[in-house]
Amino acid sequence: MAESRKKMQSESYDEAIKYLNQVLSNNESNLDALNMRGVAHYQKEEYEEALNDFTNYINFDTTSYKPYYNRGNAHLALKNYESALIDYNRAINLKPNDADLYINRGTALFELKQFQVAIEDNNFAIKLAPGNYLPYLNNAKTYIQVGGFEKAKELLESTLQLNPDNGEAYYWLGFIKINTGDTEAGCGELVKAKNRGFADANEALEKFCK
Repeated sequence: MAESRKKMQSESYDEAIKYLNQVLSNNESNLDALNMRGVAHYQKEEYEEALNDFTNYINFDTTSYKPYYNRGNAHLALKNYESALIDYNRAINLKPNDADLYINRGTALFELKQFQVAIEDNNFAIKLAPGNYLPYLNNAKTYIQVGGFEKAKELLESTLQLNPDNGEAYYWLGFIKINTGDTEAGCGELVKAKNRGFADANEALEKFCK
């Protein structure tokens, strides 16, 4: 397992999987190995294989939040939002004070257009981890969906206080300003987004800022 961890830390996921296959061939119920191999498959975007490993973990042990959280992430990547929500609910029942669980469940709820509940999850994540910029950014995008531009702007400013080079935050600030009639300022925000590598800004600049 030590060699597998080294390979995971160096992002050598194929090599990690080879070592973990050997471990699991000797002990198919090694939970650490199942979880680690699932994470390796996830990092390689082999989401079905990741789902299988996390499900096998759960078949052996239903008391840990980790396989539910990780399986939820794989479902999220596959756009299986209902399944992701179910797994995040189970993970939160087992570990109710982990901000990442609420952030990711909020993402699933957002994709299911359950915007108010998504906002509540991100608000709780902010209480648990006020220094994490993600729930601020995610809530800003949610408020934009329901037309709450002023609240979204406030949240984006909080995002940038925590993560000053976040291109996506500048992009959405530009979106808000353009959609509330301040095209010049909005285009300025889109330039900042582009300069920070946020790819969607290029198309928006072409559309709104010629």
